[in-house]
Amino acid sequence: MRPAVRDCLRGGISAPVALMRCMLSGMPAAAVIAALEVSRADAPGDTRLTELVVLAQRQRERLALLERMVRAGSDHRPAPSTAAGVAASRAMFDRLVRISPEASVAAYSLGDPLLLEEATHEILAWLRSLGLLEGRPDVLDLGCGIGRLAAALAPHAGSVLGLDVSPGMVQAARERCAGIAGLRFELCSGHDLAGQEDAGFDLVLAVDVFPYLVQAGLDLAERHVAEAARILRPGGSLVILNFSYRGAETDRSNLAHAARRAGLVVLRNGVRELSLWDGLAFWLRRP
Repeated sequence: MRPAVRDCLRGGISAPVALMRCMLSGMPAAAVIAALEVSRADAPGDTRLTELVVLAQRQRERLALLERMVRAGSDHRPAPSTAAGVAASRAMFDRLVRISPEASVAAYSLGDPLLLEEATHEILAWLRSLGLLEGRPDVLDLGCGIGRLAAALAPHAGSVLGLDVSPGMVQAARERCAGIAGLRFELCSGHDLAGQEDAGFDLVLAVDVFPYLVQAGLDLAERHVAEAARILRPGGSLVILNFSYRGAETDRSNLAHAARRAGLVVLRNGVRELSLWDGLAFWLRRP
């Protein structure tokens, strides 16, 4: 818990990310809040700490849901096989979406729909700043979860296809996004992008999905980079937010290698672009 709080007080991560890290440490929600309150009593003039304490108190019930999610299981150790890793991710996200749909796709949202919306629109604004939504692109949202990004992208895109390995996620996305034009959701195998035509998309977006591909095997992650290259039109982009939990330098090296093998050009390689979330950005383009 202490490293997360320290990073937040130094301005390295947002308050929601700090609380997420505290909860992922395995501490009960009540214990996290109590520890923060004691810290504030010792440093009453620290405005960042006060912000963190107030957020924790306000999100008390949702932090309890995060506690349930942690107990329900989120194992980031390497899988014994690719098939086992994909199956474990499918089962895990089916469990988590039933506890808290919002937190299941972004634990740093703390399960708060307003925080999730704010984080989603920050990603959308960043994509627009790169020019990736010009000309109403056809978008593949890989690991779409409950459809929060797909729904935000739909007004700016020609079409959006959301794919997810979890039946529970796909069902939630379809229910939440019913009636949005140009938007559809499908179940995928988690092993490749079979069924998607060559050069059928302008943008492939993968937000916090590659860590689970890497967990199932680095070759699976590399296969998805190659598959993205296959389905992208010339000039199209693969954008990955968060490649793994192993460390930035390892991720940058692995991603650069995968890009070379797939014939993609790396435009961003592990850069911090967002303020609400600390996931690193990787931007690859098909020549």
